[in-house]
Amino acid sequence: MVARHASQQLSLDIADTPAGSLPRRLRPAVPTAGSAPFDDTDWFFEPWWPGSIVLAYIGDEGVRLQAEHLADPLAVFPELAAIDRQFGASGMIVEGTLLALDDEGRPDAELLRRRLAADESAGGQPAIVASDLLYVGGRPLLGQPFDERRARLTRLLSDGDHCVVSRGLRGEGVTLAAAAASMGIHEISARLLTAPYRAGQQDGSWLRLPVTETPAKQTRPLLALLQRLPL
Repeated sequence: MVARHASQQLSLDIADTPAGSLPRRLRPAVPTAGSAPFDDTDWFFEPWWPGSIVLAYIGDEGVRLQAEHLADPLAVFPELAAIDRQFGASGMIVEGTLLALDDEGRPDAELLRRRLAADESAGGQPAIVASDLLYVGGRPLLGQPFDERRARLTRLLSDGDHCVVSRGLRGEGVTLAAAAASMGIHEISARLLTAPYRAGQQDGSWLRLPVTETPAKQTRPLLALLQRLPL
C-alpha cells in the first residue's frame, strides 16, 4: 500500500466529509523554530504556553478533544467536557494549548505530564488557551487569513474557568517577549496574519521563538496575567 502524504490525507478527509459536518480528524499545523523575538506589523505574537497542542471539536453531541499521543484527553480531564457552553456556535474546531494549572493558577508542565499519565495524586486543574478557529458551523475556515479566523474566535468564545482566548500583541514581538518573561514563559509564538492554516504542514508562517531574557519569577495566576494582554 502506498503511504499518503499528510496534506493528501487531509484533502481526502475533508473531501469525504459531508457539507456542514466536521472531519473525523485534522492534523495540527507544525510551527517552525525561530531564532529570536522581532517586531513586524504583519505578525501576531502570543506566549508559548507550557502544555500540549490540542484540537477541540465542538458539536451537537458535546466536546471531543484531540491531543498528540493521547487517545481521549477527556478521560483524564473530564472537567473540559463543559467548555462547549462557552462557545456561541456549534460545528467548530478550535486549536489551542492544553495546560495543567497548579494550586496558584500557574501552568505547570510537570503537573500536566503527571495528569496525562493518569497520576491520581497529581491534582491541579485543566485549562485550554484557544488560539485559532479552524471550523465553524461545520464549514472549514482553513483558507482564510489567520487574523480573520482569530477575530471570529474572539467573538464566539467567552472566557471561562477552563477555556480562554489567548491574548497577544500585533507587531510587537519584543514587547510580548518581555511580558512572557515576566510570567515565567520561555518562548513566544508568532503567526503571520495573512496566512491560511496549513494542517499537518510546516511552512514558516507560524514560528516558535525563544525568550532570551532571564524570566522573572511568576507571582500571579495564569488567567489574571492573560487579562493584562489585549486581544
